[in-house]
Amino acid sequence: MRSLSKTTAIFLGMSILPAFGQDAGQSLVDAEKSFAQTSLDRGIHDSFLKFFADDCVMFAPGPTNGKKIFEKFKDEDRKLFWQPAFAAIAKSGDFGITTGPWEMRRSEKPVGFGQFVSVWKKQNDGNWKVIFDTGIDNPQPKQSPGDVEILRPNDREVHVDLAQSAFDHADESLRNTIKEGAGSALIVVAADPIRVLRDDVSPAIGKPAARLMLNADQSKMTRNNEGGGMSASGDLAYKYGSYSAERGNVTERGHFLTIWRAESDDDWRVIVDLQKKEPEKKS
Repeated sequence: MRSLSKTTAIFLGMSILPAFGQDAGQSLVDAEKSFAQTSLDRGIHDSFLKFFADDCVMFAPGPTNGKKIFEKFKDEDRKLFWQPAFAAIAKSGDFGITTGPWEMRRSEKPVGFGQFVSVWKKQNDGNWKVIFDTGIDNPQPKQSPGDVEILRPNDREVHVDLAQSAFDHADESLRNTIKEGAGSALIVVAADPIRVLRDDVSPAIGKPAARLMLNADQSKMTRNNEGGGMSASGDLAYKYGSYSAERGNVTERGHFLTIWRAESDDDWRVIVDLQKKEPEKKS
């Protein structure tokens, strides 16, 4: 799903009881599955307009109002299949993220594969809506993702004010250290279940796989924040923006999305990191 990546460009996102967090985690996964099923039942255009919040942001290629993009979208003979493989829910029960594989078919033939990441927020009417949606292209998966993994809120109490301050520090520290070495900087702040998503390669799932992928990235990178948000409970947050990476005489530019989770008031860890290259300019 769900980005204007190379393939998707073809078709043109304080203290709560633990039990509540568990129920909300399943309801978030159910919302993602309902989104995917609606896409098959009613089409891509209708499903995205239904599940996107009015202010939903997606990369196209920079941050853009996603709902306005899909207002103009025509399904034609395309079908989009996807399923959640990983989800994380905040203690507040009204904020979470999902990610997993997508597949685009045209005239029933596969034309692209990738991974999506969606940030969800529960609305005043109790329904989940996507407030940020993006994705990358990757090779055709060799196996299905299996059952969805739900990362529940941890048992440690998080104080929102302290967590906000620590998050700001962690985010600033990452943006500073990534200037000296992108891969090594991310590994330092990676959570055990981290998912690293990069264009044209299979996702790295878990810290050992992430280390193998990121050890090869010795680029000096600059990231500039352009937006983000945090759960009301102060334990789940995201940042997005632009990046440039220097690799020898080549400069790569694109956009990033980083999902953070608080292990405690002063310990924030990255659970999802996505980088999406800017499309090559036509000569």
